[in-house]
Amino acid sequence: MGLNWAEHTVEIAAPIETCFAAITDYETFPSWQSAVVDTEVLDWDRKGRGKRVRLVVDAKVRKVDYVLDYRYDEPRRIEWDFVEGNGINDADGHYLFDDLGDRTRATYKFGLEVGIPLPGPVARRAHKSTLKSSVEDLKREAERRAAGERPAAERAAPRSTSTAAEWMPAAQSNNSIREAAGEVVSSVANLGGVIGSKTVGRPARRAIDLATDVAGSVTSRAARVLGRGSRR
Repeated sequence: MGLNWAEHTVEIAAPIETCFAAITDYETFPSWQSAVVDTEVLDWDRKGRGKRVRLVVDAKVRKVDYVLDYRYDEPRRIEWDFVEGNGINDADGHYLFDDLGDRTRATYKFGLEVGIPLPGPVARRAHKSTLKSSVEDLKREAERRAAGERPAAERAAPRSTSTAAEWMPAAQSNNSIREAAGEVVSSVANLGGVIGSKTVGRPARRAIDLATDVAGSVTSRAARVLGRGSRR
């Protein structure tokens, strides 16, 4: 069957470094890449960049998921090797960034071989539309970041969630982060006991639910920080 190729180029009103940082911020993709349903960074390189990443994508005709192994020529080029997929048999391509000073020309070329029976024209239209949307989404996100706005994932999070991580300065050791996460888990356990009481009213339950959500976010962020630190 072979790879079905598509390509799209845009000019972005943002420096090349901002564009590169956005398109390699895989964990935030679901908040600003319209076709991406979920992502998971399975492995990191020595510079803390995602090396092996699983992506779940709404490819118009159906959802597919696949794992790519990335390599970088920062900040100008990103390439990948196909590892495995569900609904996809193969994938190849690259992202190219041309430095235009305070602007960047971004070109996304992606070859895809689907593993499901689809008429050729349907597969090509869906692939081309998804790829174009991806580049246009990058343009919007990079320009927002260049304008001084926070990344989309942080803007979408509740204030209590986004500021929870700020309680812990970047210079703290992994041990401090682990201790903070442990305290959060303990607090959640205590809240669980209160929830079980019949004397708790509806307002109190809502407050407890909110606190539980914040606790989960802090614990999750701490785990990611610890995981990255152990890989470097």
